[in-house]
Amino acid sequence: MSTQPGRTVETARHLHYVVRMGGPEPRTPVLDSVESWNWAVRISVVGLFVLALAGIAYSMASVVVPVLLAWVVAMVLLPVVDGLERRGLSRTLTSTVLVILLVASMIVIVGVLTVPLTYWVGRTSELGALLKERLQTLGNPLAFFEEISNALSQVTGEDQSASAVNLSSSNIVTAVLSVLTPLVSQTLIFVVALVFHLIYQRDIQSGMLLLFQNDSARQIAKDILKDIQVNTSIYFGTLTVVNICLGIAATVLTWLVGLPHPFLWGMLAAALNFVPYLGAAIVIATLFVVGLIAFSALSHAVIAPLAYLGITALEGQVTTPTLIGHRLTINPFLVFLSIACWTWMWGPVGAFLGVPILLCAMVALRRLSSTGSENAGLHTTAADGQAS
Repeated sequence: MSTQPGRTVETARHLHYVVRMGGPEPRTPVLDSVESWNWAVRISVVGLFVLALAGIAYSMASVVVPVLLAWVVAMVLLPVVDGLERRGLSRTLTSTVLVILLVASMIVIVGVLTVPLTYWVGRTSELGALLKERLQTLGNPLAFFEEISNALSQVTGEDQSASAVNLSSSNIVTAVLSVLTPLVSQTLIFVVALVFHLIYQRDIQSGMLLLFQNDSARQIAKDILKDIQVNTSIYFGTLTVVNICLGIAATVLTWLVGLPHPFLWGMLAAALNFVPYLGAAIVIATLFVVGLIAFSALSHAVIAPLAYLGITALEGQVTTPTLIGHRLTINPFLVFLSIACWTWMWGPVGAFLGVPILLCAMVALRRLSSTGSENAGLHTTAADGQAS
């Protein structure tokens, strides 16, 4: 009984040391309760930090999303900028020219797609009736499509009981400005962030390394940032080339089948394939609906979606894994959870950013786990040497 107070004092002193220093005292056996408490404290702190970051990211989506999108695009363009810099060209000049070309190509694509997009948007009020007419031969309940038709009519501002809707010019201007103002501001943030990231990528990385005090932590962080940059560049650079080829294949496919505006569906396929699983499903459903509207026979309408399903299956199971390797393969369930989470937070752009965020987390965890294994091996070797 006389040794119990001393043991209690020793345990309290050791617990205070662990909480304050983040590890046990040298040459002191680690008590199970102390170790459990230490892990509980760490998990709680990390969990609160993650929740705080999630809250900030949600509330500052108008700034965070364009910056993250610029970072992803920069990962694709950085190898080009670095290669041109090694050939003696100015990094500032090449970065600016690449961004200008990127913006100009996007403007051209939007301009080319304006006519078909206007055509299909103008026909939204008719889609429900057309689908109902095409599907009458299937004998399915059509109340659902009547609800779709009514909803589309309300969205487009067309009232079936009224011939026209009178809107004042001030309301129209207010509605247009409410849409264009955030779009223009976020586009400007994206372009500026992309240019600065391409030009000052090394300075940004050096500034991030200054957050770490000792050399070992700084080296680990440097290796993680390098791995993230290399793996992200390989993944999205390869995926960009694959998606361009997929868009060309979808354009040729829809043209051969006879769907109207094949270039629109090719661009849709190339853009949405950046979102795994969900993007291909949306394109297949869209091709099926367009086929039902364009063709009277159901057998003709399913040709394009079935052919595109075969192309995406070949791309997802053979082409892309062969090009990027199994080292960058991510668990499909984790991909689904990431897309669902970031779509809930940031909408459609969040669905695109879900994969790169998950990829960065996986690369960092793999690097930290390998570093921890190496350190454990070194400690074991040193302990064996001292014992001998």
